[in-house]
Amino acid sequence: MEEKYWQQFLETGRIHDYLTYKGMEICRRVMDSYEDERSHESDYSDRHGACGDACRGV
Repeated sequence: MEEKYWQQFLETGRIHDYLTYKGMEICRRVMDSYEDERSHESDYSDRHGACGDACRGV
């Protein structure tokens, strides 16, 4: 998909098209890092979910 925006920039030379391409690249990196975090999410679980408290101490 990024290739489409890069080609558009090459054809037009418009700054807007370049920024759109860079925005797609940045978005992909953010989404990839988010997916990496989700795949490791279970590594940090205390088995009680977001509302649980495994320790129950103060």
